[in-house]
Amino acid sequence: MPRKNSLFSNSTYVTFLDGLKQCIRSAQIKAALAINRELVLLYWQIGHEILLKQKSRRLGGRKLSIAFQKT
Repeated sequence: MPRKNSLFSNSTYVTFLDGLKQCIRSAQIKAALAINRELVLLYWQIGHEILLKQKSRRLGGRKLSIAFQKT
């Protein structure tokens, strides 16, 4: 709480603190959303890389088995 010789009255001080709290909370929410977005993109990229690797192995395995069947 402000002292008697403070620049703020009690009601102004409370309003000021409420505004600061709202700014902080808003920034926290924006940060959490940005982090979640980045994590979703990371997990999608990891899944995509795994699928590509699996697909190339399957195709590679088929090519290899076909090559052995022809000889």
